[in-house]
Amino acid sequence: MKWRRGLTLLLAALLLSGCGGKAEEQEQGGVLLWFAADSRQPDYGHGPALGSQPWEGAENPEPGELLAALLAGPTQEGLTSPFPRGVTVRQCSLNEEGVLLVDLSEQYGALADVSLSLADYSIVLTLSQAEGVEGVEITAGGRKVSYRSHQLLAPQEAVLWDELGEVAP
Repeated sequence: MKWRRGLTLLLAALLLSGCGGKAEEQEQGGVLLWFAADSRQPDYGHGPALGSQPWEGAENPEPGELLAALLAGPTQEGLTSPFPRGVTVRQCSLNEEGVLLVDLSEQYGALADVSLSLADYSIVLTLSQAEGVEGVEITAGGRKVSYRSHQLLAPQEAVLWDELGEVAP
């Protein structure tokens, strides 16, 4: 079973190393909602696994507002929701250490492997932009997801673009 977990982590690392987000999106400023890239798009190829769209709500959104927008799904073409149908928020609260505790309904617990990594980092990258959020812990139906190697997720763990793949001038 250890080899399966190792393989899962390796696949997740490879997938996240190609995660979406262009440098210009990061430079634009403003809050971004992160979703899975739609692999059914004709120009997808071996493109990014995650992509973003601008938050269109009020400035300085609360984590609960961002989470509701994520679960509602993307409005921008080329993006798709990484979440199973019917997922709802059971709890979303920030503790004193800056860790946002997010408890989603049981449907989230059905995710595994790369699908879980995409959904997790869609949440983490989005919610970490809210004021005071340093990391995110995600549970499903009040239970920790046993497939993860660690429970506290941080945005710094996701590689959003391949700097080595850029052509030097």
